[in-house]
Amino acid sequence: MRQILAQGVLTYRQELESLLVLVAIALILGPIAVLVAGLGIVVALLAIPIVLTLYFTTYAACVQAAGFMLRNQGPDPVRAYWYVLAHFRDIFRTTAPGVLLLAVILGSALLISDLGAPFVGLMVGLLGAAAFFLWAARHAYDQPLILVHGVAVTETARTAARLARGGQAWTLVLLAALSLPLLGVGLLSLGLAAAVTPPFGAIVFAVAVALWLPLPAFSLTAACTRLVGAN
Repeated sequence: MRQILAQGVLTYRQELESLLVLVAIALILGPIAVLVAGLGIVVALLAIPIVLTLYFTTYAACVQAAGFMLRNQGPDPVRAYWYVLAHFRDIFRTTAPGVLLLAVILGSALLISDLGAPFVGLMVGLLGAAAFFLWAARHAYDQPLILVHGVAVTETARTAARLARGGQAWTLVLLAALSLPLLGVGLLSLGLAAAVTPPFGAIVFAVAVALWLPLPAFSLTAACTRLVGAN
């Protein structure tokens, strides 16, 4: 695990320019969507699934780029997005439950906060984040299997479940380690939201998520490849 994390950080540093291009769509449109969401609660609730789809699509492109790099190729952003578009239906089928779950969590937390109970909204968000983490652990290898290893979507759930069972605790620890930087930025964003303005804190978090996406994409793709080889 340490080797996978170290290699992920090293690859990020070496391919920083290409990875910035890869996440540029989320890096630009994410903060803009956050600003638009600040216009009102209805707009915010409508924006949530759109923003999540944007980030999940960007993550899929990062997974495909990670597959290129594991084959000693460059993380070509154009080719990565082309592969994602070619498999978009399969990717949507595997990620739609996660998008829906996260949308309900964020929407509920935002609505509760808007009704005057921000602390309750925060607690709902944290509990929801834990539920999403468990979902992500069970489906961590779905996209690498589809995009990198060419597994048919009808077999993805079964194959991913078998891989997850084979290294479930290992995958949970890996996901937890990968989530630590995002957790730290999340706490910073909450502080900035309280000290400056809520939109400012949200923008900082949106930018951080976009920049963070290549790291879990590479690490989980590398882990999936290792598990596939072991099975």
